[in-house]
This record gives sequence, C-alpha cells and structure tokens, in this order.
Amino acid sequence: MQAAPLTEELRYRTLSPQVRELQVRLRHAKYLAIYDVGGHFGALTRAAVVKFQRDQGLRPSGAVDQSTWNALLARSRAPTAAELNNTDVGSWFTAPTQPGYVKELQHRLRQVGLYQGGVHGVFDDATREAIGAWRARIGLPVSEVMDERTWAQLIRRTRNPSYAALFDAPPASTLAQELDPRCMTGKVVCISKRQRKMSYVVDGKAFFTREARFAMPGWDSPEGDFRIWYMNSDTVSTIFGERVPMPYAIFYQGNVAIHYSQDFADKSYESGSHGCSQLRDYQGAKWLYEQVKVGDRVVVYQ
Repeated sequence: MQAAPLTEELRYRTLSPQVRELQVRLRHAKYLAIYDVGGHFGALTRAAVVKFQRDQGLRPSGAVDQSTWNALLARSRAPTAAELNNTDVGSWFTAPTQPGYVKELQHRLRQVGLYQGGVHGVFDDATREAIGAWRARIGLPVSEVMDERTWAQLIRRTRNPSYAALFDAPPASTLAQELDPRCMTGKVVCISKRQRKMSYVVDGKAFFTREARFAMPGWDSPEGDFRIWYMNSDTVSTIFGERVPMPYAIFYQGNVAIHYSQDFADKSYESGSHGCSQLRDYQGAKWLYEQVKVGDRVVVYQ
C-alpha cells in the first residue's frame, strides 16, 4: 500500500490537524507516552520524532518530512476517530479481576455520588452503571471500562480511601521467605530475587510475604540496602515510550520501585520489569504502601 503523503512538513511549533495523527502514530510505535493528543507540535513530540528518526537511521532533525512519515506509517496503524478526538476506550488502569481495586473504585464512585451499592469488590452491574455515568459526566462515551483517562479524572476529584476503610484485616500471608541478615533489625521490605518473594519485616518478624517479579532479560533489578526516597499511589511510567500504570509505587533506587503490576497479574513470570520489584496483588500492594514511609529500608538480595 502506497504511503499517504504529508500535507505539509511537520516541525516544532506547527499547528495542524495532522499533528494529531502524528502523535497517535508515535504513540502506537511506543515513542510518545501521552493519552490525549492535540494539534500543536511541542517539545515532547519533537523529542519523540528525534528518537524515532535515530532508531530508523534517519537524520534526527526533529521535523517530519515524507521519509520520516513513511517510516512511521510502516510502524503504526491508521488512527481511529476516537483516538484523534481523545475519546477512545483504552485498557483498564487496573483490571476488575482485582477485588482490592474494585473496592477502591466503588468507594471513589460513592464519593462522587454515582454508586450506592456495597463496597464489596465485586464488579457487578451497579458498578458498571456507575462507571458509565462517570464517563458521561466527564464527557466521554459511556462504557464500563475505567481506563487511565477516566481513572485520572476520578482520582482528581476524590480521596484515596485508606486500607482500613476497605478491609477488616491485613492481607492473609501464608508464604515463607528466607530472610537476609540485613532484614533482621528494624522495619524493612526484604526482597529475594532467587526466591522470587517479598516480605514486610519488623525486627526479624515477617508480617507479610508475597510472590515478586523482577527484571526481564537484558535489564537488571539492583541489589543492595536502599532507603525509600519517594512514594506515589498513582504513578504511571512514561520512560519507555508507553504509559504503564504502577499503582502504589515505592521508589527506593532512582526510578526503580516496588509496585503493583497488572502485567504480572496477567502473565505471571512470562514477562518482567525494567528493574522494578513487582507485586500482582493489588490489595497487598495497597497494604504494604501504608506500612512504610520515606526513609524506610528496602533490602534486595539473591
């Protein structure tokens, strides 16, 4: 199929409807980690174009000429009207198969007055209807999907309920982990790559142990004795050209964090992270997040 020609060369500060298509296609190719596109060719778009050109062996001018456009067409698909108008239904922020997430969602939908059912963690008809009503309220097509665009609007207008507001007891823990000696004093999140486990430990006693997943081949999960330097419950990674939700992220070494991973929940150990230590239990991730604070220790070992 012959590539469609550009109507004009697209460059920094261009204002054109075709910039929307450019941004959608860059998003498809995993070079531009945004969910709303616009007609303005800004700095983020230029940086994405430069990276794409370098990867394709083209002159990294940051301007989209016909050769760059042709290369991008080959690595993307034609945008839908919904994508161009920022109304497409993306994937769930966290899947409704996670009862802990559904409980939090139900609580937040109650706060905006659209859900009157129980906070029970079951993705039922009342919850579906409340999601559809929320999407309609914020100007999106009615759907039962709480994608990132919809979720982002909801969390801005609600407070994050505490673990105790959703659950009567800490998450059950039946796994055992052989602890590193550095985990025997004080409060520490103890992570073993060999055992593929993570525990919350206080003075040598483990109160919580879960299966954990680490870096995929070609990447590395750093080992050592670290301190938590930042925490954010609604982190979305944009480092690798796409938007990847990292709920309840606990950062302990640069951009490396402990967090819930939907990919881990869906694919088990078939895939991996770019260095993070991942959990596949949303309830457990929420509980762990509330047990620690900035300055607490994280020990990662074999």
